[in-house]
Amino acid sequence: MKKSLELLLYELAHLLRIKGLWFYALSVAGVSAAFFFLTGDERKVLLSLLSFTLLAVPLVSGFFSVSYFYDTKEFTEFLLAQPVGRGELLFARWAALALALTLLYAAGVAAGLTLKGFSLQEKAGFLWLALSGTFLTLSFCSLAFLAGVLFDDKAKGVSAVLAAWLYFTLLHDALILTVVYLFKDYPLEKPVVLLTLLSPVDLARLLVVLRLDVAALMGLTGTVIKELLGSFKGTLLSISALVLWSLVPFTLSWLLFRKKDL
Repeated sequence: MKKSLELLLYELAHLLRIKGLWFYALSVAGVSAAFFFLTGDERKVLLSLLSFTLLAVPLVSGFFSVSYFYDTKEFTEFLLAQPVGRGELLFARWAALALALTLLYAAGVAAGLTLKGFSLQEKAGFLWLALSGTFLTLSFCSLAFLAGVLFDDKAKGVSAVLAAWLYFTLLHDALILTVVYLFKDYPLEKPVVLLTLLSPVDLARLLVVLRLDVAALMGLTGTVIKELLGSFKGTLLSISALVLWSLVPFTLSWLLFRKKDL
């Protein structure tokens, strides 16, 4: 445990010295400030940031994590020659990456929104947005590590992560709409909920819109989940599924990494 903590702190300190990650935080802050100046409405700022989060956070988290995994492979092999457990090493690297990306995203949102004091209700909305971004970061960091462990070739690993991002952000909703159109004569409430659980991006979106009760942006999946479960149970379901999306891919990568021949 002590070695894991030491490795985590070392990795975190190293990551926070990477200028590209600070550019990520500055970009989030700039987008937040731009939305505020363009709209001037707190709710519109929140919803615009949600759309930005659903596209940018998975892409940055997944791409940077898988690139970092491959670029530091020689250093990983060096550490494994030391009295360090494989599981401890992988967990420390994953936790440091997820923590660094989450902190910089949250700092960027907070910096962009310090231009005006927000009402208590809207502050709660931004907390849900931060939670949504956190889960997306964890989920795509985990998927990136799983791709890194599965594929020895960097091009294949990066391609797998980018394909996952493209599917979850664009194609998954199209799949749901196709299923609804093809089987419109049948009761589809439960299949729609099940399909929603298979996308961390859809779940992160629901986590915010269900609490805000923004009917226009809830879409088909949000409407179905609210009608079946209500806002509270729907939010609880989204959080539970996002926890699984954060832990299951990393657990698989952890199990495979312990047996992988480097």
